[in-house]
Amino acid sequence: MRRQIIAWFAAIALVLSVPSIVAGETPAPPAALDEIPSANRADVTRLLRKVRQRHGEDAVVIQTNLLLNAMQKGSVLATGVRVDPVAEAFGKRYLNFVLETGLVFDDATRDRAARAQILWATIMEPTLARLQDGLQVKADGVMVRMQYYHRPYRSVGQLQASIDRPGTPEELRFYVLASDLDAVGRGEVTLRALVERVHPTIDGIEIAVVPPGNDQPLTPGPD
Repeated sequence: MRRQIIAWFAAIALVLSVPSIVAGETPAPPAALDEIPSANRADVTRLLRKVRQRHGEDAVVIQTNLLLNAMQKGSVLATGVRVDPVAEAFGKRYLNFVLETGLVFDDATRDRAARAQILWATIMEPTLARLQDGLQVKADGVMVRMQYYHRPYRSVGQLQASIDRPGTPEELRFYVLASDLDAVGRGEVTLRALVERVHPTIDGIEIAVVPPGNDQPLTPGPD
């Protein structure tokens, strides 16, 4: 039941493409189902049914949790997520998810590798943790395309004051195989360490990503 509730209110945000910032104040994401406008539930039901029929229950879980985690981890722009058709990469077939994270990173303190570490630890890792029985989709795995921006800024307030200039767009891709998640289930690797297996690319260029350190900041920029 809890997983269904999460899917409901995350998918509402998905349909509406939730803006996370308004002048002077950032609204909190919904905390319960009764906080969601009921007028859109029919649309959400149809959307979830279509995704479930085409791609399976795990696709719904991934789609909704990607959005929820982006909303809760510092998004300051509109967030949205969609499921694209299966595509081939690295000799495997991946079901594609495209996530507009709404995040703007401070690139004076978070370089390309750090941005990838943060996105894995704060969005991918908790999303994959929902798949307690492994990954069951009609493909060899899933590919998640995360879209975000980066620019220098000294505080969230400074960023908000110039949010119409979010900076340089960037796209990070993670390619996660079902067999690698099975290895997590067997205790052979942790979700945090799985980042070293998932062929990360930034703007089409492969990069090496290691798990973030215990004392490493996991926010997009300075508080």
